[in-house]
Amino acid sequence: QNEPKWGPKHAGTHDFDSNGGHRRLAEMAAATAAPSRPVVPVPVQWPSAFEPDMLTCGPQASVAAFTASGLGALIPSVAESKVASEFTLEGLIELGMARSATWSNTSMMIVTASGKIASCPSLRTGLDKITCTPLAVPALPGFLLDESAVASVSELDDGRLRAVVGTGGFVSLYELREGANDETPTWHEAGFVLVPSNDKATTVTATRNRLLVTVEDGTAYLWNLRRDGAPASTKPTRTEAPVAGGRRSWQSACLLPSGKVLRLASKWQRGKGGVENMKSEILI
Repeated sequence: QNEPKWGPKHAGTHDFDSNGGHRRLAEMAAATAAPSRPVVPVPVQWPSAFEPDMLTCGPQASVAAFTASGLGALIPSVAESKVASEFTLEGLIELGMARSATWSNTSMMIVTASGKIASCPSLRTGLDKITCTPLAVPALPGFLLDESAVASVSELDDGRLRAVVGTGGFVSLYELREGANDETPTWHEAGFVLVPSNDKATTVTATRNRLLVTVEDGTAYLWNLRRDGAPASTKPTRTEAPVAGGRRSWQSACLLPSGKVLRLASKWQRGKGGVENMKSEILI
């Protein structure tokens, strides 16, 4: 048998570090990283012992924050008034804890832990109790199948209901369509998006023409929406990562009429006597 004669074993001289391997990886990571945007806290005087879980933006730059149990605080305008007035959402106890709130011109929609949706009158200064009523609509698709799922429902100006459900890095958009011959209305999937880097969605909300998705580190992704509720593109039209200094837990976010993203966060703050307390803040 004529066995092949191999030459001397080649001694590899390529070194990953010396040849810029880590540098190229860093450059690739920087190229895919979300553009950073400095954000600053809005000075807000919260009601005593108020620790909100979620945030919703309303007309004329008004903002409301809520606890899951239905306690709320209203800021008439983030550009002017910074004193939050306290109110309570009634009618949610039998539906479960609030999971999200979306505020439109005519109403506010609350998604509850039971999957049921409650409709509340639009907020205004001077109201200390707001009565919410459950809507006779089907449960949101997939929302109850995953405990970590996030969802929101909004009422458009023409009365249509639009829903967003996020499970992991998959976000679906739905519109409620009336059934034929008085049949029960159903949620029709208008489209979906994938969160970049497969990050888990922590907040999802949609207006008439925009979808906002935020993730655990506060990064916000925005898509333009067509009239039928479908995303106009597969990739986000805008991405921004908040830079605020210090460590925070990013809890919720909403979109102001100006297009700016408003975020709710909390952080530990040392108080009198060296005692650390949790401080809630909104950042813009």
